[in-house]
Amino acid sequence: MIKRLMGVALVGTFAAACGGTTSTDACKGRKAGDIIITELMIDPEGTDTGSEFIELYNTLGTAIDLKGMTINYKDTDGSGAKSHTIKAGNIPSQAYFAMGDVRSGPNPTWIGYSYGDGLGSMGNARGVVTLKCGTLTIDEFTYTQSAKPNRSRSLDPATPLNAMSNDTESNWCDTPANTIYFGNNAGTPGAANAACMPEAMAGTCVEAGATRPIVTAGPGDLVITEIMANPKAASSTTGEWFEALATRDFDLNDITIASPTSDTTLKSQACLPVKQGAYVLFARSGDPFVNGDLPTPAATYSLTLSDTQSRLALYRGDAGIDDVAYLNAKDGISWQLNSNLLTTTANDDPNNFCLARARWGQDGGGDYGSPGFANHDCPVVMNDGGMTDGGNDAGPMPGNNQCFDSVLGANRDLVRPAVGDLVVTEFMADPKTAGTTQEWFEVLAKNTVDLNGITVKGNSGSATLTSSTCAQADAGSYLVFARSADTNANGNVGPVVTTFTFALANSNGSIHVVGADGGALDDVTWTATVKSGISRQLDPGKLDNLMNDVETSFCHSDAGFLLADGGPSDVGTPGQPNRNCQ
Repeated sequence: MIKRLMGVALVGTFAAACGGTTSTDACKGRKAGDIIITELMIDPEGTDTGSEFIELYNTLGTAIDLKGMTINYKDTDGSGAKSHTIKAGNIPSQAYFAMGDVRSGPNPTWIGYSYGDGLGSMGNARGVVTLKCGTLTIDEFTYTQSAKPNRSRSLDPATPLNAMSNDTESNWCDTPANTIYFGNNAGTPGAANAACMPEAMAGTCVEAGATRPIVTAGPGDLVITEIMANPKAASSTTGEWFEALATRDFDLNDITIASPTSDTTLKSQACLPVKQGAYVLFARSGDPFVNGDLPTPAATYSLTLSDTQSRLALYRGDAGIDDVAYLNAKDGISWQLNSNLLTTTANDDPNNFCLARARWGQDGGGDYGSPGFANHDCPVVMNDGGMTDGGNDAGPMPGNNQCFDSVLGANRDLVRPAVGDLVVTEFMADPKTAGTTQEWFEVLAKNTVDLNGITVKGNSGSATLTSSTCAQADAGSYLVFARSADTNANGNVGPVVTTFTFALANSNGSIHVVGADGGALDDVTWTATVKSGISRQLDPGKLDNLMNDVETSFCHSDAGFLLADGGPSDVGTPGQPNRNCQ
């Protein structure tokens, strides 16, 4: 079995050892073809310096010592000839060995020996590489075909591994693009070569080793459903992503992703098929260590998404597929299209998007969103009994005791909250910024319940949460009710469970939570005037629907909680556990 050689890295700039076996002695018994050249990286990603390599293969049944041999390079016209004497290195029987031009630092694991700057930079379009032992040419390979960027040129393993076979340039190919060994570089340094694959021509792609026509995407074939323009768990250059729902089977090849200032087109020899119903993830990076631990994306792109309100478009050729406008990005939270409005018409309206309410990390960490998966439900709009609200009424509460569970994909019985299940824990009645859009209050769910049908009331009005979809609140979650779900308008509060339209009084105010049957679930009242820009919070040692009836159980929030986008003085812990009262 041929094994990748992972020996100790050897720096080729060591001084030659004195004495020992001479080059002539080392070459005794050596024959042409004992070692053959099998792979060249001549046009790596970025600058060539330090990233080129030459791979050798030992055709014999015994190990071969490379010490004293020379590796040589020149142009096909004989110019630029350079030679390097190999100081150390051993190739086991029928194994691969890569030597590279590492200029500083330790050799990467795939490089068994560095010749430093001994050969300069190999030409991208033509050149001659020769391995000699004394005056004996062990192997020589001449190339006259340009390599594709970031892909090595390699001998097809389907051909015989001998010096005659590797002399024929048609037996070589560009290493398949999916054979990545570092960064965007494709190759197999120090390991068996990947099989040469058919190269797609215009309008075709390669699938299962054969070319086929690209199944092109048309208008509406992708519906943009989610956008993460300002990640927090990763940098913007590697952590941005967006998602689109595929409405039929097709290939992503040649689709252009565009913003108002730039665009990038998905180019791939391999077919990039997607299936109808798939939530297709497009990401800046496919590496989970730098992209925020995303699921494997269907495609990567280089476009930068704007943090401020902007547009994102998909098209192929001169045919549009979909485009959306999105609002200012919230740090670490994606914008999601309402799961009931998954069309290219509905996503034209930014108001049909909402901020994601759950993290995608399996450990509950990371940013908020559902990349590559169905969106969570958007916050439910409250029915405020006909109060003027710009047409936001959701209609009457359904007249049954069931809701649709989007996780189960089926209807189930509602889990109605009982007295003590929901506790008002914090409220911002007098935000420092002028206006009322930054008012909010917080409710702790002490048990897992559905919020469908509950009513919240203030001094001046009420609002009822109505939805046919289960509005489940998990035990231990701090639920934020706000005047606006837009973080640019509500003081950077989020995620918001739902919105309300009534005002919170600065003094002599109240908040009531009422069940679907009209029974009181929790009440909070206050007489003292609240401080401007500082929320009042329930002491975490008194998280009870009876103890929060006592006004002194509340205190002003610790000023350490500054809301980054909510003005210089708005403080509180919306959606998070409260601090101890002092």
